[in-house]
Amino acid sequence: MSDRERFDFEREKWRADVTLRERDTTLKEKDSAAARWRSPLVVAIFAAAVAAVGNAGVAYLNGSQQLAVENGKAESARILEMIKTGDSDAAAHNLDFLLKAGLITDADRIQRVAAFLKTRPAGTGPALPSPSGRVAFEPTDALKDGMRQSLDNLLQGYIARLDGLGFPAGERVSIKVESTGSYPNAYYKENAIVIDPKLVVDRSVPLREYGHHVLTAGRNVEWRGFYAAIESGLADYLACSYLDNPRLGEAVAKLFSDKPFIRNLANDKSFAELQAVTSRDDMDMPYKGAEVWGGLFWNLRSELGRDSADALVASAWLATKWPEAEDQKSSAFTAALLAAAVQKVPADAARVRKIMTARRFPVPS
Repeated sequence: MSDRERFDFEREKWRADVTLRERDTTLKEKDSAAARWRSPLVVAIFAAAVAAVGNAGVAYLNGSQQLAVENGKAESARILEMIKTGDSDAAAHNLDFLLKAGLITDADRIQRVAAFLKTRPAGTGPALPSPSGRVAFEPTDALKDGMRQSLDNLLQGYIARLDGLGFPAGERVSIKVESTGSYPNAYYKENAIVIDPKLVVDRSVPLREYGHHVLTAGRNVEWRGFYAAIESGLADYLACSYLDNPRLGEAVAKLFSDKPFIRNLANDKSFAELQAVTSRDDMDMPYKGAEVWGGLFWNLRSELGRDSADALVASAWLATKWPEAEDQKSSAFTAALLAAAVQKVPADAARVRKIMTARRFPVPS
């Protein structure tokens, strides 16, 4: 074999060897890529990712379904409350209001209610009995069944007590338990009581607000100045007397200050503390007055007993003729208080005058 032939042979052999190596490298790369997907770590990561996506989907679906269920419950409760009229036509009118106000949002329910109202003959249709008693609870998310029952029992007992003291029944009051924002509050306005759920735990709070409803009923007197001070003091007193505890708001006081109560009626405050208030429009006047006047009422209770003192202050409030002049309002009430003492507790009338004089209240000669 010549040198030329040996060279050509070696060259072809080298080319064949390179080709084999390239094929081998390609096969190894494919095997390596496939092996990566079969790696336990890769498989575990992939499985975790799939599970996470699946869990997120399930959570979203469950959340959506739960929201739909809660919305359905709220709408059903709203509808039931609105047909508690004892009258079919009034119930139908209320259902029509719910539709027009957008307070029914479920498409199927909207269709069914609208169809019922369209085909309902006058005087027919469902209606539940109107709420018994003098309080009606508005359905809210914050008002749970146990809370509602507890409030109703408390108020029914209090209403019976006020009836026994001679206060007129007045109109039914609605009660709404809902958040009042970052500052828990309770207030009464135009036959409606609103209470933050954080305050419901203290029994004196709803009693005080219902007291406003009873005390201001039928009285065309602006709630300010000395009138507001007396009314606020009496609302405090009647609630505290019913609970047999001079401390108002003990269970919720920590929400507002370091004191163990909101107000304490077992005090020795004198009327002079109210006279020092320069403006009758002072926003604190009703609350300063509540402690001053409430202190007087509790003092009378301590001396005369609960039944005599309760009857005395109730009779005085109902008998008072409120003058227009601001500086005459306090003396008008104290005159009524002394007159009621002569009528209700004649043997203790002199003692009532002495207590009022000692606390520097305006006492007619």
